[in-house]
Amino acid sequence: MKRRLLYALLGLMVISSMALASCGPPEPKTVIIGATDEISSLDYSDAYSTHDWELMRNCNRALTEYTPGTAEIVPGLAESWDVSDDGLTYTFHLGSGWMYPDGTELKAADIANTINRAMELEGDIHGVVVAYVETAVATDDSTLVITLDNPRGDFPEIASMAPFMPTPEGSYPADELNRFPDTLVGVGPWQITSYDPAEQVVMERNPNYKFDFDRRAPTTVIIRYFEDATQMALAIENGEIDIAWRILGPPEVQRLGEVDGLTSVNTGGGGIRYLVPNHAMEPFSNKNLRQAIAYLVDRDEIVDRVMSGTIDPLYSMVPPGFLAANETFLTMYNAPDVAAAEALLEAEGYSADNPLTFDMWYPPEHYGTHAAQVFQVLEEQLEATPLIEVTLQVQEWGTYVHALTDGEYPIGYLGWFFDYPDTSNYLDPFAESSASPSMGVSYANPVMDDYLHSAGAETDPAIRETLYTDAQDLYATDVVTIPLTIEPEYAVFREATVRSITIGPALVFNYELIEMR
Repeated sequence: MKRRLLYALLGLMVISSMALASCGPPEPKTVIIGATDEISSLDYSDAYSTHDWELMRNCNRALTEYTPGTAEIVPGLAESWDVSDDGLTYTFHLGSGWMYPDGTELKAADIANTINRAMELEGDIHGVVVAYVETAVATDDSTLVITLDNPRGDFPEIASMAPFMPTPEGSYPADELNRFPDTLVGVGPWQITSYDPAEQVVMERNPNYKFDFDRRAPTTVIIRYFEDATQMALAIENGEIDIAWRILGPPEVQRLGEVDGLTSVNTGGGGIRYLVPNHAMEPFSNKNLRQAIAYLVDRDEIVDRVMSGTIDPLYSMVPPGFLAANETFLTMYNAPDVAAAEALLEAEGYSADNPLTFDMWYPPEHYGTHAAQVFQVLEEQLEATPLIEVTLQVQEWGTYVHALTDGEYPIGYLGWFFDYPDTSNYLDPFAESSASPSMGVSYANPVMDDYLHSAGAETDPAIRETLYTDAQDLYATDVVTIPLTIEPEYAVFREATVRSITIGPALVFNYELIEMR
């Protein structure tokens, strides 16, 4: 989550190389990027996973975006915007020159279409959009008016997300989601020309992209999918891919760091990992049982035993470095506390003869080769009391993520990377009552809503800090989710084919800024 100096250095490298851009046709350059991710959805009104958004951000542009390598919000499709005095209405004025690969010009109605489909259809992003937006209307081809449910001082950051990207009328069905369209296009630098969700994605340049490509930029990008980080690490070591990207765990990065000709980059963006109890399903609709789990989870043991100290424990969903970040789960539960957990379980009628039993789900390949070890340790920790019996269940990512966010599991495991760099984005998606169901949490508390809405509308950092501190205390009391760890995110590239990469903020990987040899 912390932005390292590397961001600035890489950004400078890209800027300096752009001065070398030349006219004439580019020399064909193909870059192959490895990933253990998997496509979940390529529908802009549905998608809500990191990898899907990475593809979308490379094929399209949102109303706002980030200066590459930083967390600074700058104009994207909108060259400017106005805010009403009450903070409820944002009027975005679109820039000119944005075109789709077929030569069609961008219209404000294209962005309104994506937003309104997300609000009308029950996709994964639905709850997040309706938590902020009341209406989205194009008043002419270059003007989009968005009215919010509540004032949001951070709406320019929110408007950088995928559901604020354009989709022309007819490109997706109006009345249903299409998670796997034939192609993925937008007004960004790339278009997906072919893909197999289980194998690879092929991306070619948008011939009508508004900006010039650097002469060292790739002409074709191939994303190749691997079953796990071990296979991907072997592929870059053997020269089968040029860049190994999400998700390389610390064990693989440590080994690859010893290999000549490979450069490892800590991108400065760490993903948080957390347990997701389903508040709408037994047994975790019961707060006492959620608290019992919170008393038993020993983060330090996970960090030391599984990861040899290469990751950090996390005691709030708001990680260090963000406004109001604290360690409320540590102060409140000071886990492990088996006696405290057993007292809560016994109060709910559980005993050694009548233990609490439940399935705990996770994707075995998506979060690195160490995920299975993490869950073996978690199983041992929860069964430190004879009053609990856990059955571990696994499911491949493409099925898992939809099942979990649709509320089909009693408790599961996810990672989170901010959609935009603000404390609100670590709390609102999980704890705001209209957004929470889309995350598989289904939590609702009007007091929490008041904290979050007030903090989102507030511009005074001191007042926001107080509100977010109170929200985190309530979050831990209600055990909305259970934060576990924060893990650094690495990329490794082959020096023989790649000069530099730019990743930031966090996991925003701009493929057009890859410098090839």
